[in-house]
Amino acid sequence: MPPVIPASWSESTLSERHIRILDAAERVFARAGFHAATMQDVAAEAGMSPGNLYRYFSSKDAIIAGMAERDRSQIAEDFGSLHPKNGPLLDQLEELAAKHLIRPPREKAVICLQIWAEAARNPEMASMCADIDGTVMQGLAGAITEAKANGELPARLDDHRFLLAVSMLADGFFCRRGMDPAFDDAFAAETFFRAMRQLAQTMLLPEGEG
Repeated sequence: MPPVIPASWSESTLSERHIRILDAAERVFARAGFHAATMQDVAAEAGMSPGNLYRYFSSKDAIIAGMAERDRSQIAEDFGSLHPKNGPLLDQLEELAAKHLIRPPREKAVICLQIWAEAARNPEMASMCADIDGTVMQGLAGAITEAKANGELPARLDDHRFLLAVSMLADGFFCRRGMDPAFDDAFAAETFFRAMRQLAQTMLLPEGEG
């Protein structure tokens, strides 16, 4: 019998069936909303009986935890691979932004909005969101330190403000994409990337600091 996925689990527990259920749940939650959707809806979308679904996930919260951990694991792998040998850091960041913000279907952004709203009142979901943010920041912080050391980025770049600004830009992009069906992904992405590059050159610490 496959394990029932609790709120904390490792990527190694995932099977093809778990992944199929997570994909089905994303479609259901995007259509109906997290609260209105039922486990029966998810089971139907995944092509299985509700009883069989509960063998893999014990609740909707467990499914959300599965989605969050799947995203965190992928983000950790991607941001952990940032390295000067792979090209300029800002070029690598544009590629990761495209992978995680632009190429996924819009439904992904819709679900994230629901999760963020739930995190405002649910400490467990807030913790899951914080884990994902922490994973991103940890990978970026090390890569920025290297880019400053090799001269790609200004030595006086204010790391903290730069990371905060870029994260807010990314969150805003995702929010707009999730709320507006007519959102122009390509134009917004170009604007995002241009702003990131300008901030990397101008968001500096005062002379004598850093």
